[in-house]
Amino acid sequence: MSTTTAPKSAPLTRVSGKAWKIAKKPTNRTMMSKTLSKSWAKRQQERIDKSSTRLAEQELQAEKKAEKDAHRNKIIERRKKAAEKEAKEKYDREMSARKRMRMKRKELKARAHAKH
Repeated sequence: MSTTTAPKSAPLTRVSGKAWKIAKKPTNRTMMSKTLSKSWAKRQQERIDKSSTRLAEQELQAEKKAEKDAHRNKIIERRKKAAEKEAKEKYDREMSARKRMRMKRKELKARAHAKH
């Protein structure tokens, strides 16, 4: 009995030699996902579209922020003017009260002086 064995060729799978390991096969390019199988031009066009939409969104956000800031500034200015007006009115009220007090004292002095 002669035993002739065929020469060993490269194995079809990569195995570590351990019984519990799973045999690994080379990646089958025909089974790639659709995202990876898109052409370069198509992916580039998608990137351009995505960037243009991102720019548009950023512009809208900037406009919204500007409107919000303008509204906030308007409110702050209105409050500041109201506070100034209130302070002026308070000052005017105090001044008129002081003036009344001075007039009253003057009048009392005049009466006291007229008696003598």
